[in-house]
Amino acid sequence: MTLLRARSQHGGTSNGLGLGHKPAAGFAASDAQPKYAPDLQLEPIHLEIDLRVDLEKPRLDVVLRHTVRCNTVGAHVLALHGVELLDMEVRTSGVDWDYDGQQLQLVWQRRFVRNETRVVELRYAVEEPRSGLFFTKPSPAHPDACLLAITDHETERARHWLCTVDLPSVRPTLSFRITAQQGLTVLANGALKSETKNDDGTQTVHWACASNVPSYLTCFAVGDFVRWDGGEVDGVPIAAFAPAALHDEANLERSFRRTADMLEWLPEKLGVPFPYEKYFQIGVPWIGGAMENISLTTWDDRFLLDDALESEERQLLDVINLHEMAHTWFGDLIICRDYAHAWLKESWATYMETCWLEHDLGQDAKQHDLWMSAQNYFKECETRYVRPIVTRAFDSSWDMYDHHLYPGGAWRLQMLRQQLGDEVFWSAVRQYVDHYAGELVETDDFRRTLEVVSGRSLAQFFDEWIHAPGFPILEGRFRFDAATHTGTFELAQKQKNTKRGVGLFHLEVDIAWWVDGERREQRVAFDGASLRFVVDMPAAPDRVRIDPHLGLLHQLRLDLPDGMWRAQLEQDDAWGRMQAARVLVATGRRQNVAAVQAAFEREKFWGVRSEIAAALGDAANEASFEALLTLCAKHKDPQSLASVFHAASKYRDPRLVPELVQRLRTGMPPRATEAALDALGAQREDAPADVLIEHAQRRERSEFGAVGAVRAMAASRHRTLHNWLVENAPPGTLPDRVRAAVCAALGTALRGAAEEERAPLIEALEARLRDSIFRVRVAAAQALCTGRSRGSYDKLRAYQVGLPDQERIRFQRQLDTLRRSDRPDRSDDRLEKAERTIRALEGRLEKLEAAKQPDPKA
Repeated sequence: MTLLRARSQHGGTSNGLGLGHKPAAGFAASDAQPKYAPDLQLEPIHLEIDLRVDLEKPRLDVVLRHTVRCNTVGAHVLALHGVELLDMEVRTSGVDWDYDGQQLQLVWQRRFVRNETRVVELRYAVEEPRSGLFFTKPSPAHPDACLLAITDHETERARHWLCTVDLPSVRPTLSFRITAQQGLTVLANGALKSETKNDDGTQTVHWACASNVPSYLTCFAVGDFVRWDGGEVDGVPIAAFAPAALHDEANLERSFRRTADMLEWLPEKLGVPFPYEKYFQIGVPWIGGAMENISLTTWDDRFLLDDALESEERQLLDVINLHEMAHTWFGDLIICRDYAHAWLKESWATYMETCWLEHDLGQDAKQHDLWMSAQNYFKECETRYVRPIVTRAFDSSWDMYDHHLYPGGAWRLQMLRQQLGDEVFWSAVRQYVDHYAGELVETDDFRRTLEVVSGRSLAQFFDEWIHAPGFPILEGRFRFDAATHTGTFELAQKQKNTKRGVGLFHLEVDIAWWVDGERREQRVAFDGASLRFVVDMPAAPDRVRIDPHLGLLHQLRLDLPDGMWRAQLEQDDAWGRMQAARVLVATGRRQNVAAVQAAFEREKFWGVRSEIAAALGDAANEASFEALLTLCAKHKDPQSLASVFHAASKYRDPRLVPELVQRLRTGMPPRATEAALDALGAQREDAPADVLIEHAQRRERSEFGAVGAVRAMAASRHRTLHNWLVENAPPGTLPDRVRAAVCAALGTALRGAAEEERAPLIEALEARLRDSIFRVRVAAAQALCTGRSRGSYDKLRAYQVGLPDQERIRFQRQLDTLRRSDRPDRSDDRLEKAERTIRALEGRLEKLEAAKQPDPKA
């Protein structure tokens, strides 16, 4: 999903050696206990899985044979996870057992000797599991549903159908024998061994994986699928699948045609060949994003590309494809001992996205990706919590999968690469992958490999950046003294926060400056919390940069003359251009905003254009709005068009409406259509109801436009549109993905509704808590919390009981917030009115000031 040695002392303040045992405020409960890998005195080392899949009932009949090895003399007890499994039986003599609906306790009457192996057989059935295994089939309410069964496990959800040790340190080899209706496609981990037709109209398909597979990477799928073959790379077959009722071979080819390129590049980059029998991918509705199951990656088919969506999301699909494939080495071949060290898989897969973009598209794409990673990580730190990248104190392992783990950890890898240099860094990475292939790892294994290859001591870096929370926030300025021909840089660390556990960092930072187009650079070290660096300069520099090589994850507030920022906007790399655009539009000065608008129009890389648009949206000043209004009317590039409309949605202004309606009438690709509808919804009562209803009712494969329309209905606060949402929440009128969006929209509507308008919205959402579609139920529950429906608390508690553990723990936080919440208010209206007034006054003031200026032509 994607450093510095120091010489200074901190005067007694340090990030310290917390090593992630203390719960981070806002991330985990104050009494959250450290989580560790389980003891493996008895270890399952091979698993035979015999399944009979009945898609019509739906039901799964299971026979498991665990081969168990003894690692400790005298061991005789093994506990397996298994949630709500039916008709449990243990069919092995000499084994006593007890099953409580959550765990199966096995007790051998005769104790093991060391390295002895024994086989134990289990039999049970699965019907309507809460999670981990999903069945879908057509029905009167859902006639377009696919006929399929598929697994989706991360992090601890295999236990809802597979009775095993459902933690990553247990990694048996696998053998699947899956019996299902003839004519269906049957897929699983590993290599296809045989397909046998049975006399009863079923088939039995045998797949086997000789590699070690933890439960969360175990996968099978059965359904009526279309197949695309993508050739081979070094003898490894490539193929992709999707429900035949929803997709065709052309969609699969369009989506996954870069797979072979990636499968050639990654082994070369990492120095270890692809280790598995095949590389298959499958896209189906309702999978959570994409998942790197060994040799069988699963996708939510929302990502699959048609012609229109490809124009907007080609790069998005490619980086997700690369991310999941990178897990082959980081997470599948090298497995984290426990979830405390999950950054060794997710941060690595995220950073390999950045490296692929660098290889495939160049430096602009790499820098934009790093920019977005930094912004996503900063936002989570600012609005939710800061935590160490490695921590054992979490409520649920699923909570670890956040923006700290993905972009936050990826940026730390970027820092290590810059600190060690490409040759040393990649040499160490290749040694790490080769040495630990097939093994369990912890963070210290990676650190020690880097140290051995580089000769560097990295303990301080890992203590500050991996085992402790936070990042540097730097404030400073630059001034040139014409009398002494010197430039002075002043920087200070401002992130220290005792309550959050964030201290000062030992920092070295590169500083660059350009005089008459000639670049000069020097690395300087912080002395405690602040830095003052004076350098001789023959003339005032054209521009300056802090950290030009992107070797330090930090936020920067730097006081420079506008002219320097404009020079950076025109002459610098992608990071520098985005940074300068942010600073210039925030001033609100028309000269600066005009320069940024001109930069947008000449910018060649779509990612930089998107960030410039976002900066114009966040600026909240009249000059930036007018620039966006122009872009809304004329910008056409599909890759950055949606970002223009997203930025426009930050403003409420009647001048936007005709421009947005006109663009919607001319037709646009799906994500741009969705964003334009969001921007219309932001116009509240000025949003045209007929346009929103028209788009909500359209039937298009991607459904993005319909989703944007229902969000806009909620934001518009048209009572008639809210009634439309209520009427269309039940099954039968809209596609299920759009109905889930309807429920989310009702939550938005509920939060802004007057007291007398709330009852029908609440009733509609409470009814959907029992919906047959899981995502609709989830959306309805979250909407009742978002809308502060405190009267729904008991119904939400009843809904929570049916959730799997990791979702139940997460939802409890929403319930706690709901219980503490006050009655809803509409303070956002007052804020919007204040912003509009300020923008109007700014515009008038600028015109008055301009009128006072002498005519330059006079």
